Amino acid sequence: MSEFDARPPARAVVPAALAAVLALVPALSSGVGLAVGASGALLVVGGGLRGRRLFVSAGAATLAVGVVLGAATGIDPGYALVGGVGTVVAYDAAEHAVGLGVDVGRHARVTQSVVVHVLSTTALALTAATVALAAYTLGPSTRPVAALLALLFGGVLLAAALRT
Repeated sequence: MSEFDARPPARAVVPAALAAVLALVPALSSGVGLAVGASGALLVVGGGLRGRRLFVSAGAATLAVGVVLGAATGIDPGYALVGGVGTVVAYDAAEHAVGLGVDVGRHARVTQSVVVHVLSTTALALTAATVALAAYTLGPSTRPVAALLALLFGGVLLAAALRT
C-alpha cells in the first residue's frame, strides 16, 4: 500500500484552468490587463496543482484585477461579466481541487464531484451575471452609480452564495 498523497488530483484542476482562460477575454483589449490576468491565471492553476490555497486566492485576486483593467478600456459590459464569471469559477474550482486533495488524495476518482461542483458554480455565477447585466441594461442611463451599485450587490450575493 502506498502513502497518502494530499496533492489535488490533476483532473480536478482542469476546469479551473479552462475558466481562468475564459476570464482573460476582457483583458484581451488591454496589454497590461492581459499581463496581470495571465499571471493571475498561472497562480490559480499552479496553486490548484500544488494544493496551495494562498496561491489560488492571490491568483484569483490578480485575475480579477486583470479583468477590471481589461473592462476599463470600454469594452461591452457582457464581456466584462464573462471575465467575472470565469474568475469566480476558476477560483472555486481550484479551491475545490485543493479540498479534494486534502480529503481524498491525488489518486482518488473525483470526476463526478468536480463536474457537479463546477456546473453548480457556473450556473450560480451565470445567474448573478445575468441579473447584473439586466440591471445595467434596464436601469436608468442617467444614473451610472445605480448600475454600479446593482453590479456590486450582485457580486456580494454571489460571494455569499459561494460561502454557504
